[in-house]
Amino acid sequence: MGKEGADAMVYENHDVIIVGGGPVGLFCGLVLAQKGIDVLVLEAEADIVPSPRALMYFPIVLHEFTKAGILDDVLAAGYKNQSGLTFRTPASGTNKILAQIPPGKPADGSIDYGVQLGQPALCAIVRKHALLLPNFSISYLTRFCSLQETDDEVEVRAICTSDGIEQEKERRYSARFAIACDGASSPVRKSLDIPFSGYTWRDWRFLAINIRYDFSAHGYGAANHIIDPEDWAVIVRASNEEEGLWRIATGIRPDIPVEEIGQWLPQKLERLLPGPRPLAYELAAVNPYWAHETVAGRYVQGRVVLCGDAAHINNPLTALGLTTGLVDVAVLSRLLPRALSPAHSHRWPQLLDRYAHLRRSDFVGNVQKQALEGKLRMHSTDKKVVAQREDFFNMLNKSPGFGMFVASTMMETLPEEFEMGFCVRTTVGIVVMIVYWKIRASLL
Repeated sequence: MGKEGADAMVYENHDVIIVGGGPVGLFCGLVLAQKGIDVLVLEAEADIVPSPRALMYFPIVLHEFTKAGILDDVLAAGYKNQSGLTFRTPASGTNKILAQIPPGKPADGSIDYGVQLGQPALCAIVRKHALLLPNFSISYLTRFCSLQETDDEVEVRAICTSDGIEQEKERRYSARFAIACDGASSPVRKSLDIPFSGYTWRDWRFLAINIRYDFSAHGYGAANHIIDPEDWAVIVRASNEEEGLWRIATGIRPDIPVEEIGQWLPQKLERLLPGPRPLAYELAAVNPYWAHETVAGRYVQGRVVLCGDAAHINNPLTALGLTTGLVDVAVLSRLLPRALSPAHSHRWPQLLDRYAHLRRSDFVGNVQKQALEGKLRMHSTDKKVVAQREDFFNMLNKSPGFGMFVASTMMETLPEEFEMGFCVRTTVGIVVMIVYWKIRASLL
């Protein structure tokens, strides 16, 4: 609900204010609104950002999509991966399959596949469903400026513009809680002076490439990791078959200027793309960026909660970034409604602390390790990494049960209630999996 004062400043009151209208912010707004909570999303951009970003959704997230009523739309727009992941060498090299991780088989017989769909398309689906709810609203071209917390609410100040017009209007909002889903450079996190510790990968500048090319005609499955010291890449479907979009995530040497990437790109694609020459492909988008491994010092400060990239970021090669952010939302959506309820409102600090403990410990203890292992496995020439990679591939090739075990680690479903001792294990490291499987095999 809003009102306008004599100075034309607009005030609004909501249960929850979400800063950031990307996939994590929109999904958070949708699931909270579905629980009867009055939600406002503030987004600085004019619309959904179209650049190529995340696109892989594992069963742990797809179960949450089912509960939110969006899975059917996601399946219709994306590609249903029921073939797993293939590790292979570059097309310009030996062009052979090294190993495969099969699709998993969940114990409860539920979702046993992944979905591949570009982040902008997911955002459009989530927003469509959210806007059907009377207690959900989103304000575009609204830039967060500052916040102030009182005893029982958070006051947020933002600047609104209109269709690129330079005139700005200040708006002030209040809510019981605020959620920062505003990305890796999160202005909300910075305004709270929360440390964001970690490092940036400077060995490669990453490239996200959306391309139309029929990899499947040349024996490529829906998801492929190309293993090579120079021409490493992730090559995956990024849409349904009708749209025919694929994504290549690869790297270029950091000394190549951004303005020269266009000149360099055809050579890289010549080495990565299979099939007869001359190649015929269509570039839909190219996005260069630096990859990071960072995590916020704390996920909660007072009545403000960090989710998604505002709380943590990792390199994209294991597709755990957005998945982890969406699991953040799933956990928070089970705890925050209790903090808003009259029966439990006095316990809101403990409920938010539970969220922070569960999600930060999972990221630091599991996700970061898996992301690091996944990146190095693709291109490192370090003897220890090479030995671990060969051991991993040998295990996959010689023990079908090991492959099923690896696949099963992403099949976990989240409970509806979280006890203090429960740990959400988004994933575990490959080295841990190998050690566990070898010990298990020796005992059988």
